[in-house]
Amino acid sequence: MFERYALSEATLEKLETFLDSEDNEHGLDFCGTHGFLCAITVGPVVEPSVWLEALFEGNVYTELVDDLLAWQKSIHALLYHEKTLHLPCDLVVDLEENELTDWCVGFMEGMLSNEEAWYEKDEDSIIELTLPMVTISGLVEDEELDKLRANRKLLQQLAREIPEVLTELYLFFNAPSTPK
Repeated sequence: MFERYALSEATLEKLETFLDSEDNEHGLDFCGTHGFLCAITVGPVVEPSVWLEALFEGNVYTELVDDLLAWQKSIHALLYHEKTLHLPCDLVVDLEENELTDWCVGFMEGMLSNEEAWYEKDEDSIIELTLPMVTISGLVEDEELDKLRANRKLLQQLAREIPEVLTELYLFFNAPSTPK
């Protein structure tokens, strides 16, 4: 069962304490790291050595590797067993950057670490599915995205769709293909 991949509260607290501290000068914060791990999990396969390097901009904290791998496996197990993935932040868009923005930035960083593979199969579907994360992250400058960002009601709707989008992306990249 997926419960065996669940992380203990103590491990999550240890990760959160480090990731949100000044000692983590090269990586994303806790919410951003969760977003990054979600992108690595739902997207095309990428080796841990590659994504760990990208996560900490080449400065891997070796003492965290086992916990980060376990966290990624726990995310995978939830999605594999068709459980809704809950983000470690509220799905609320704020006028200022907030934890959801950090989560979306992390997701985008994870996606961009393997960008070519993300768009290889069906670019239009990926653009559509990742719209909530792309828009909320604010990393992509685009006139159309700016219009979406200006519409708070629509932006909030996009935020609420993120857990469902993660499941759709997981299935897109991980479900066995059916023969034609």
